[in-house]
Amino acid sequence: MSTKLLILGLLMERDRHPYEIRQVIRERNWNVVFLIRDGSLYYAVDQMRDDGMIEAAEVIPVPGDNRPDKTVYRITEKGKAAFLKLLHAQFEQTAYPQHPFFPALPFVRHGDSQKVAESAAKQLEACECRIERMNAVLELKQQYLPRGSIHLMRGIIRFSEAERDWLKDVLADAESGGLEDAGMSFELLLKMQDEWKTK
Repeated sequence: MSTKLLILGLLMERDRHPYEIRQVIRERNWNVVFLIRDGSLYYAVDQMRDDGMIEAAEVIPVPGDNRPDKTVYRITEKGKAAFLKLLHAQFEQTAYPQHPFFPALPFVRHGDSQKVAESAAKQLEACECRIERMNAVLELKQQYLPRGSIHLMRGIIRFSEAERDWLKDVLADAESGGLEDAGMSFELLLKMQDEWKTK
């Protein structure tokens, strides 16, 4: 997800201060799926301002020494064109779900099954909490949300349900010691890879 797309999209709704943008992301539960650090958000705002995509709509003085003024930004015509380009480019992206476990799983046989089981149990608990929270938010707010937001939340729920089922399998395998099973011998696997390279 492009940080710029998220910021410009929120500025399409109305003028906002970067802190308000951050708060809206949390209030709408978007932080569940869009992992954006505060530093990245402020950096993107500075870049877009320098590029002429956004401009100061209002500067609000903040009382107190050494406290910067609060700048409320609005999107420019250049920013609206950039937003539409980013929006449609995002729809053209092809991707697959990336889970933190994926890079480690090929090597899991070298690890401690008990630690892997503990990690899988934590991930499973977090996943189940996410499903519960998203279902509760959807039930509470569905009648007030735009259709796109409803589809976003349903997508989060469905991906999370698939993740939950998969994590249950990983956890069961870790608890039974099945993850330590190397399957075919490592030497045989390397031999097969060498043969594939020569073909």
